[in-house]
Amino acid sequence: MKKVNLVRTLMSVAVAILVTNGVFAQVNDPSGNYVVYDAAAVAPADVEYVTVGATLGYFAEPDPVYHPSYNAGGSWTLQTGFVWNWTAPTDPGTAPTINKPGDANYATITYPVAGDYVINVAEESSAAFGGCADASPTVLNVTAIPAPSAQFSTADVTTGLCDDQPAASVVLAITESAPDALAAYSFTITEIVENIDAGGSPTATVTATHNVADFGLGAKAKTGTSGFAGTSPNFTYTLTSAALDVENNARTRYTYSVVSASGVTGTGIVSAISHKSDYLAGAVNAHAFGAKTTVVFIVNPAPSTGDIYHIPNTYSY
Repeated sequence: MKKVNLVRTLMSVAVAILVTNGVFAQVNDPSGNYVVYDAAAVAPADVEYVTVGATLGYFAEPDPVYHPSYNAGGSWTLQTGFVWNWTAPTDPGTAPTINKPGDANYATITYPVAGDYVINVAEESSAAFGGCADASPTVLNVTAIPAPSAQFSTADVTTGLCDDQPAASVVLAITESAPDALAAYSFTITEIVENIDAGGSPTATVTATHNVADFGLGAKAKTGTSGFAGTSPNFTYTLTSAALDVENNARTRYTYSVVSASGVTGTGIVSAISHKSDYLAGAVNAHAFGAKTTVVFIVNPAPSTGDIYHIPNTYSY
């Protein structure tokens, strides 16, 4: 009686696993970055993952029978008086904040705490069309996760290294409750090599600060990246240091530091999920590193023992 195969699909901010399927719905999205959310898809695509505190935008696709001009040719015109009722029947203890700026079928939602949310949206016709509300709302399942964090798990070695030493492993431990398939991270690791005195003050720069690992916003470290490993929520990135040689026959310090990737705001790590969660923010925000952001190795030249001096046997001969 009503409409032919009504399509009521909810649009979610793009995530990589959905973009690759090439499916794009018809909504008023000049950016082209919104794609169809499919609650029936295989995990993790059947959950909208966001970083706690993020605000994301969503379009509900209008009923094509009531809104025949909702397309590019019709200037995305909606039938007057129709509304879309967005609700959150399930939350982890604190309700999300739902705002409806701009287009009537568009809403922004802020997720204040970690946990699972269920978002519903139901189209409701105007009084002129009976004031009927969709009795089967479209559902969006959301999991808000804490922001990612990262710090080195490799201990400093500042004593006991005598003469040239082999290269060492430097491990960055990354924590985020992201599905393995969506775990991807932007950060930079730098190296500086210096000669130092007995008190640790630099006396010469052997190798100036330079990047030894650099994962930008478009080339994050993830499964398939050499050195990247782990499963949610614990991931690691491991690099091999330079050969720990004594340089200039003096105490030599090798310092590895984790710093923000270029193009981000603040100091810290960015994940694929936190990057996506900043879609409406206008800037990509870094999330604070943990306490250990450097790894230090100090190698020392071993003393060269000289000749032994003695009283000669001919002393009183």
